[in-house]
Amino acid sequence: MRCRNCGNELFSRTSYCLYCGERNAYGCGAYLENEKLKLVFIGEDVETLAFRVYDDEISLRNLFEICAERIHERRVDKVVVSGERKDFVASMISKFALSNLEVLVTDDMDFDEFLERLAEFFRRIRGIKKFYADPEEKISGAHSTIIGGREGFNLVMRLAKSPYVKKIVPGVIENKGTSQGGVRLKLTRSDDRGNIRALLIHGAAVQQIYVITTASNKEEGEIVLRELISLL
Repeated sequence: MRCRNCGNELFSRTSYCLYCGERNAYGCGAYLENEKLKLVFIGEDVETLAFRVYDDEISLRNLFEICAERIHERRVDKVVVSGERKDFVASMISKFALSNLEVLVTDDMDFDEFLERLAEFFRRIRGIKKFYADPEEKISGAHSTIIGGREGFNLVMRLAKSPYVKKIVPGVIENKGTSQGGVRLKLTRSDDRGNIRALLIHGAAVQQIYVITTASNKEEGEIVLRELISLL
């Protein structure tokens, strides 16, 4: 297999090209079923690696160290997990990751559906523009106050760090009259232009937060919405 960009020999058809820096995989999926873990790399080609899972500590460590190496070899920065024991798989992938890696847990589904939805997700998100700026510079608008103190600010900053967020506009603060505990940030929906409405909740106070994204329509906005939910 040779790199489509420079012709350099690659280890596999989804490997990262060390010569020219070309990524041949957009992202990765992990699916556990019947004690077999499948890693699926999505690019112009689809490559699946399968590993037998043995439930002793040393075998699990060795398995997920190998998975971390295979993921790093392709320089993907996002892994989507489904199948059996998906929360456990996600935690192990995060634990042994060799680089900054975003791990998302998705709905239960059979492997064929997972493969289809995985390919669609990564190919769609690849087409959404990215915007890079200092996260604090993304926060603007007439209402500069963010409720919830440092905890509320940190939740908003998690969104601001996303390359799919262009601007965050804190809105009005309302008092609902009944306390609901600590600080929470709830993302509600995407509008027709791909922008997202959120609610920052601190006790009885609720603040509207408007998230301006790089999405160009509602469909792309829903993809970005799932991305942002995973950051919280």
